[in-house]
Amino acid sequence: MTDSGGLTEGDLALIEALQIAPRASWAAVARATNTSPVTAARRWRRLVDGGAAWVTGAPGVSVWNAQCVAYVDISCSSGQSLAVAETLAQDRHALSVELTAGGADVFVTVAAADLRALSRYMLERIDLIPGITATRTRISTHLYRDGSHWRLGALAHEGASVLPVSPHSPDTTRLSVLPHLQASDRELLVQLGLNGRSPYTTLAANAKVSEATARRRVARLLGTGTVLLRAEVAAHPAGWPVPVILSVDAPTSRLVETARAIARLRQVRLCATLAGTPPIIVSAWLHDVEAIHGFETTLVKALPDLTVVDRLVTLRTVKRMGRLLDEDGRAVGVVPMDVWTDPL
Repeated sequence: MTDSGGLTEGDLALIEALQIAPRASWAAVARATNTSPVTAARRWRRLVDGGAAWVTGAPGVSVWNAQCVAYVDISCSSGQSLAVAETLAQDRHALSVELTAGGADVFVTVAAADLRALSRYMLERIDLIPGITATRTRISTHLYRDGSHWRLGALAHEGASVLPVSPHSPDTTRLSVLPHLQASDRELLVQLGLNGRSPYTTLAANAKVSEATARRRVARLLGTGTVLLRAEVAAHPAGWPVPVILSVDAPTSRLVETARAIARLRQVRLCATLAGTPPIIVSAWLHDVEAIHGFETTLVKALPDLTVVDRLVTLRTVKRMGRLLDEDGRAVGVVPMDVWTDPL
């Protein structure tokens, strides 16, 4: 059976299994989805080849919490928004690029190795791109939820319960310092960004280390929150075609409590506090534009002190965590997320 978004119920269950355990064996995935390992692997290959789903290793919690990530609202000259977005999408430090309606024409998630590199990228790269008329940059201070926690809701509880829990999950409340990275660590990060399910033999060969070393260092990168594995899905075929980005205000004394409460909501894919005004950013996926009002109502009812200051509706996601996307959100290319290089 195919849902209205274009993916079958079996496809969605398979993707959610990998959302829960991105590097799970096909035997484990097969048990969770009530199929065979061969069938699960074959279906996944079809989804990846069609750009409908993929697993990536994105910059993790410690990168956000070390003030190395910023969200940038960009205003453009008339008719220049798409050109600006496509230019930024080719940059390794621009993790995600969205064309938006609202107070900005383009919304970009930017990451760099440290605050100095982040500043250089903003001042000496983004601000000099033709067609940009204004920018507003807000630096992340703490990440409370990211896309790796979002679920499709297609997998039965019984199926989810048989999947392995990662032994390397980071303590998100403590990570604020980036670990020292060797050259081989950086290569492992790049390769995981290209394919989060790459076999350890492939990772080891690309990083020029032994397989045992690759296993040990990947475990360290995951455990320190330097990288987060996440299974992604094309939003339109999956039936979630309306991403919305909200800027939220809350009393300073309740900021942490508010961010944690927002992060627990079903639709939320991102919640972070910011060094700027307003101090919270929220990104959610919704089924239709009308659902935006219902989502905001849910926020305000749950948190009466909260105020939605601004909203952006994503018209098209040009790039999401390194993947170049078509108009339906299917992956059509990839730009390595090598945020540790010189941004210029």
